[in-house]
Amino acid sequence: MSKVKTKLLPFPVPVCIASAIIKGKVNFATYGCFGLLSPRPLYVYIGSLESRYTNIGIKENRYFGVNIPSVDQMKETDYVGLVSGRDTDKENVFSVFYGEVDKAPLIEDCPVNMLCKLIETVDLHGRDIFIGEVIETYVNEEYITDGKLDFKKMNPLLLTPVTASYWELGNIVGSAYKAGKTMIKP
Repeated sequence: MSKVKTKLLPFPVPVCIASAIIKGKVNFATYGCFGLLSPRPLYVYIGSLESRYTNIGIKENRYFGVNIPSVDQMKETDYVGLVSGRDTDKENVFSVFYGEVDKAPLIEDCPVNMLCKLIETVDLHGRDIFIGEVIETYVNEEYITDGKLDFKKMNPLLLTPVTASYWELGNIVGSAYKAGKTMIKP
């Protein structure tokens, strides 16, 4: 086996749509730089170019929505990432609802929605890294099987930034925290 040194990101990442209110209007932006920081307490992050319009609403309101789109929402998801809320009214692209805090809209059609309270903003070479504590999580009921989120049904949209391609999930290949137990020596 030979290895090739590369600077390319070697895996797909989940896509999210951040939602915020700016000057009294709902705005959405698509992000491929998103992930989990801690499961307990639940903290997530979004990495955004400092120039993104949505950043204004996140910073002003100190709350933002993280919405996980399905593959079926690829066109709308791509669209809200292509156009800026500075020039384009994106308020009616999706139907929204609000959780207990009305400072961040959540997208009704997305399978998963997280209302986040902004904990910290980190400046990272021209990017704002928003760290949010998830205050509330909503899941469409049809995506729950046996009390757990059914990712196959949900079919979240994934992105490979290197090839600018959208992907969907494959199959379960094993159980985390169990697959390697046979290698543990007594």
